[in-house]
Amino acid sequence: MSKRKSYLEHAAVTVEDMKQSVDFFTNALGMKITRTKEENGKLKQVWLDGGLQLVALEKGEKPKAAHHLGIVVNDYDAVLKELLSYEGVTHIDGKPDKWLKLPNGITLELFQERPDAIDKVSAVELK
Repeated sequence: MSKRKSYLEHAAVTVEDMKQSVDFFTNALGMKITRTKEENGKLKQVWLDGGLQLVALEKGEKPKAAHHLGIVVNDYDAVLKELLSYEGVTHIDGKPDKWLKLPNGITLELFQERPDAIDKVSAVELK
């Protein structure tokens, strides 16, 4: 089992391309899908461990504003390099390297984890 790369407490964001967004967050950041919701055979919502909820935009709906997602990663340099290898992922001009813009419009702010922080937070049982 691979060690988790990142952790997010909670955020719900709208996405234009659900398939691309799910691929990015599950493969590049190592998040796991915990639940999905489909309507008429189409994936409408995806919940990822750590509290990220992806919500598919409805036809004609404009993307809602989300300032950014703060994500803790277990190896800052390695994860940053991997994220930048994805098509359309770029640094934001005038900001430190930890700020990235995704092709779906989401902005990420990366943080290096403190020792055992991800494991400690993941071990908390929600009631």
